[in-house]
Amino acid sequence: MAGSPTIRAVEAVPVRIEGAREFRISEGATRVHVSVVLRLRTDVDGLEGNAEVVSAPPGKPEEFLEEIVGAIERYVAPALVGIPVRERARAIQAVARALKGRVWTKAAVTNALYDLHAKAIGVPVADLLGGRLLQRVPVIGPVVGIMEPEAMAAEAAAQAAAGFTAIKIKVGETVARDIDRVAAVRAAIGETMALRVDANDHYVAADAIRLTRAIERYRPEHMEQPVARHDILGLAEVRRNVGIPVMTDDMVATAEDAMNVIRLAAADRVKVKVTKHGFDGARVICAMLASAGLTPVLGHVFEMGLAAIAEAQFAACTPGLAMPCEIGSMAPMGTAADIVTNDLRPEPGFIAVPDGPGLGAQVDWPRLGRGRAEAAE
Repeated sequence: MAGSPTIRAVEAVPVRIEGAREFRISEGATRVHVSVVLRLRTDVDGLEGNAEVVSAPPGKPEEFLEEIVGAIERYVAPALVGIPVRERARAIQAVARALKGRVWTKAAVTNALYDLHAKAIGVPVADLLGGRLLQRVPVIGPVVGIMEPEAMAAEAAAQAAAGFTAIKIKVGETVARDIDRVAAVRAAIGETMALRVDANDHYVAADAIRLTRAIERYRPEHMEQPVARHDILGLAEVRRNVGIPVMTDDMVATAEDAMNVIRLAAADRVKVKVTKHGFDGARVICAMLASAGLTPVLGHVFEMGLAAIAEAQFAACTPGLAMPCEIGSMAPMGTAADIVTNDLRPEPGFIAVPDGPGLGAQVDWPRLGRGRAEAAE
């Protein structure tokens, strides 16, 4: 494409943020979040595309920090250098050919390419996604990790008092203790606040059915990922035997995975993450779910502002998402630290969608430098 800026360098910037408290799910606990900021630099001074590669979830990340950095430096960079900025599809295909798997890394590449393309032509990413339907996106409160029931209830009550309309809690210990957690949280938040429950792969199907049936009286909006990610038939069994919607997250890394969930009638809802599926993958999966009569739920627990903005841009342009979205932050670990200067959350229960070209993210490069982590950590 004549006259188009060209990608000249690709950089991976590891970032480490430590929170004030530990956050626990059934798979592990952490007070440290790590990500990699991807920078696509061009031959035009100041023109670059950015995205965040999230190393998630806590305890058992699917892609480790050193793997992400290595993949970007050894495979992504050689695939992208020399490609014109506006040839986004060609760039995505080049990375797909060069790098097997690594869905979180490839999602960030796609998102950075969108940011770069939109900046190059002077429009918001929303224009490339079809245009905004929303100027601000409803979001749940900070996710409540596994604690004693009383502590979880106290956090939930504080969120209800702050004005959030939905809350998500983590479970995944024993059936009896998890029933206590759900009961305590429902009592604390009252009858009108929506309650979402996530077991993070913890149970076998029989126990997942017992737990889900027991908590139905507390009217959770759905039960998320009650069985292991490989047990799609077990999830289908749970769905057939409970009275509330069942959602999968970990079973769906690709559009092909989503198709298997649909074919096997394994879930009522599917978690879609721009951080895991990229803009293109998220659009395909949402369209598939809509065609099958299933509901996408957007978002991720831990992500800094760069990833959160990408999620919000997608949410603002996509009809049919379950609201509010689950766009994350560092709040579950007790910190407001971030790598963008945008005021993304001016009021409880909403995330602002930035204006400006590209994602509209104002990256705080000095803070990012101070938070830089060595890939070996």
